[in-house]
Amino acid sequence: MRILHVTESRSWSGGTVQLWHLCKALVRDGHEAGLFCPPEAELLKHVPGSGVRAWVRAMRQDYDLPAAWALARAVRKFRPDVVHAHHPKAHALALLAGFFAPIPKLVVSRRVSFRFKPWNIFSHLKYRTGRIAAYTAVSADIGRGLIDQGVSADKVHVIHSGVDVDRFAPRAPEESVRTQLGLPAGVPIVGNLNHFSWWKGQAEFLEAARRFIDSGGPKARFLLVGKDTDGPEAREKVRALGLEDHVTLAGFRTDMPEVISLLSLTVLSSLAGEGFSGVLREAMSMGVPVVATDVGGNKELVEDGVTGLLTPPGDADALARAMNRMLSDGKLAKSCAGEAQRRVRENYSINAMTVKTVALYRKLLTERND
Repeated sequence: MRILHVTESRSWSGGTVQLWHLCKALVRDGHEAGLFCPPEAELLKHVPGSGVRAWVRAMRQDYDLPAAWALARAVRKFRPDVVHAHHPKAHALALLAGFFAPIPKLVVSRRVSFRFKPWNIFSHLKYRTGRIAAYTAVSADIGRGLIDQGVSADKVHVIHSGVDVDRFAPRAPEESVRTQLGLPAGVPIVGNLNHFSWWKGQAEFLEAARRFIDSGGPKARFLLVGKDTDGPEAREKVRALGLEDHVTLAGFRTDMPEVISLLSLTVLSSLAGEGFSGVLREAMSMGVPVVATDVGGNKELVEDGVTGLLTPPGDADALARAMNRMLSDGKLAKSCAGEAQRRVRENYSINAMTVKTVALYRKLLTERND
């Protein structure tokens, strides 16, 4: 098979990680993989020597005519059996490119649980068009959302995002990283590992940290890692809450297994939009207990009291109580972490994701030939 992957992502985010693992699996198994992305994409650093062919073009907006024309040229040159659009702009550009070059099968990934705006007719048309052969939803919640908003159920395929279980395997704490981050030894570290944004809920996490400290809970250090977690908005929130002596703002890092090895608890405080959290999967795979808000696909990973604790989104008091409970109850933490690790490593590996996605490509191509 010959598969062309399309993304506008510039960063090394969860979706781009999944895309790259798909490319590697295709090449490893004797297929051909192509990549169409912006010239500043982090993905391009991985292309040399990989066997993946790449085309680059800036993608300024959903319906960027020059970018769509460039994508059509890549399609004509590469002659893919399937074009797989992994992000929203890629989705729109692939549809537009279809007017300039034949795209035999178009697959679109949906990774967030935000609903379409009722007034946005373009979003509705973009998802309901008959020109899309299949959607891959990274959680059952997202799959239901697509169907509820008018996408044909027979086009929706739930393929959970996977975790690299070899890279995110249990390990001893990485003391050099502890020293580098200035984290105290012998104190539980509570991590929130996401790019800083309103919908990832870092403000609520910090509010919960303040309540946790004020309630007299176990001594702990709170760590934020991710793009802009060391930016002015995060720093001002820490200052306003008087948390300077309790919070470390680490910014963007690429050594996530080493960071997670230091954690006693991982907290995902998202308010909306969560698909199938890579942060939760990675922590679970490494045997770190988790607390998460009940949004999007989180409950597909976190069974309350069994694989972690769930709290209502936006409820800092409930989040603080859950953190206190997990850090205070060693038996609960160990039980949840063990069961979560077993489920993630058995069901949500990168290998499981790639096998299911390649099987979908084969199914679509078989249908074409019938």
